[in-house]
Amino acid sequence: MEVLLEVRNLAVEFRDGGARYSALRAIDFAIHRGEIVGLMGESGSGKSTTALALLGLLVADSARLTGSVTFREQEILSLGEREWQKIRGAEISLVFQEPETALNPVMRAGDQVAEVIHAHRKGDWRRCRSEARAALARVGLRDSRFFYSYPHQLSGGQRQRVVLAQPLSCEPTLLIADEPTRSLDARSQADFLKLLKNLRDETGLTCC
Repeated sequence: MEVLLEVRNLAVEFRDGGARYSALRAIDFAIHRGEIVGLMGESGSGKSTTALALLGLLVADSARLTGSVTFREQEILSLGEREWQKIRGAEISLVFQEPETALNPVMRAGDQVAEVIHAHRKGDWRRCRSEARAALARVGLRDSRFFYSYPHQLSGGQRQRVVLAQPLSCEPTLLIADEPTRSLDARSQADFLKLLKNLRDETGLTCC
């Protein structure tokens, strides 16, 4: 299988005033197209830092990255923000671990998905909302009431599916899920993981 993402000797060092501390050291792994790869580690071990590094979301003034990260054989670790904007969301997307903080509490779920589509593809809002409905249906939220619901009107598992629908609406090649089941109960965790597997089988989505 094609190697989609390859990480070699990745290290992240944070600076806080005059102090420096290492968050990641010598991280190596590869993800092939169509794979679901899990990174395991205790809380504070650097999983979220790895996810942010792979998306170019660490603040340059406070974080120093070394090593190599190639996506589709292109070195991405040293890309500028303008180059990242072409990749982030459209090619590599992120699912955050806390849907309560990832979603806007005063916007309806469907509009939050439509807003992501509009940011990446432009087009009129009617088309964006239509694509948002399709994205919500793809993650199992087919009833129109989910489109018009506010986050507080949804269960934890339903909110996490909305958060998943946002990046999926742009059809990324690689989806990075940062502990997406952390805030869910055991049943919702199992359902969400099954959903990711089904999406991989149906669309060829690669997930880390």
